[in-house]
Amino acid sequence: MPPEDRGIFRHDFDANWAFPSTVSRNEVQTEHDGVFLLMKKHVGAYVERFAPQCLRSMAGSGKEFDLDFMNFKVAKGSTFDRVLIVPTAGITAFVRQGSTLEPVPAASFYVAVTRAAQSVAIVMDNAGASALPYWTP
Repeated sequence: MPPEDRGIFRHDFDANWAFPSTVSRNEVQTEHDGVFLLMKKHVGAYVERFAPQCLRSMAGSGKEFDLDFMNFKVAKGSTFDRVLIVPTAGITAFVRQGSTLEPVPAASFYVAVTRAAQSVAIVMDNAGASALPYWTP
């Protein structure tokens, strides 16, 4: 992700969790880079256009979408050009309001977001106070 997009999450994880700092070494720029919110009604168009790896917390998440999902933990260590994340309720609250995430969900979300080289789309119809832009077809 471009340096200007990495700081878009204005919420910090607890320093006691000792998550390593991330630095993008991606020098490739495309027509769609960064972190975006994605309305449910636009998921099909987004997947068709960008072919992201779809990620979810657990097998029961994202059942409303007919997508080829990978669970967050299974994705650990992998890199994809683009990821689409179906968030948990906790992740949704974190993105919308900056609510605190417990350590395990925070680590899972960290893994999910850092799998992307170019872009992250988070499925969320209501942005709340988030400054993340929506992708629209």
